[in-house]
Amino acid sequence: MKIEDVQERIHSAINKLNSHDLYKDLNSIQDIKQFMESHVFAVWDFMSLLKNLQIQLTCVSKVWIPVENPVTARFINEIVHGEETDVNELGVPMSHFEMYLEAMKEVGASTAKIDLFINLIKQGVPVLDALKEVEVSEAVYDFVSYTFEIIDRGNVHEIAAAFTFGREDVIPEMFLEIVKETKKQNQDKAYTKLLYYLERHIELDGDEHGPLSLRMIEELCGADEQKWQEVLAVSEQAIEKRIGLWSGIQLELV
Repeated sequence: MKIEDVQERIHSAINKLNSHDLYKDLNSIQDIKQFMESHVFAVWDFMSLLKNLQIQLTCVSKVWIPVENPVTARFINEIVHGEETDVNELGVPMSHFEMYLEAMKEVGASTAKIDLFINLIKQGVPVLDALKEVEVSEAVYDFVSYTFEIIDRGNVHEIAAAFTFGREDVIPEMFLEIVKETKKQNQDKAYTKLLYYLERHIELDGDEHGPLSLRMIEELCGADEQKWQEVLAVSEQAIEKRIGLWSGIQLELV
């Protein structure tokens, strides 16, 4: 099996995700606010997948030793550089998660739950317990639970599959259209932080991080057919979990 075979096998699932009815219900900045308050947890757990890949593929111990595969180490370090230490629209270094929080505040979305969640994590509260304590929706809980099920299994090729295929492609473009239309109607609402985040997201995913992620999976699986089958299974499951998250958010919007 090759990466093209995986992409072909999950094509219908990706089409199902990209044609989800949620998109029809996102029509205003108010809808975006509500969406972001749930979606921010997916932005956070994407960062957790990223860092777990870095832990497994590079040397992050106190005493350095050469890594087993410098190719995959370079791939993930390049992605980490862009996701964890990018610069915002003012040239200030920060992660894309922090940019997302700034964009939420700019549009008036509440960050209360995610702020409390992060504080609980800092205090050492386990992820699933912290999710329950901040009372996230069932859809958010199910989505993040699956991510950490994959992380806890510890198979780097499976983590890479969830990282690569469990993300959304349509949302940034849709958000851009809504934000730009709102800006036309109300010049006082520039939403510069949200626009920058979305445009940066599209630029990096399309031109750099997407292709790097695919090449990383190829390196990790090589000629091991069992690993390819596991990548396919996780890819399908990750997309289904994203569809479930979208359905849960849609119910909240309606």
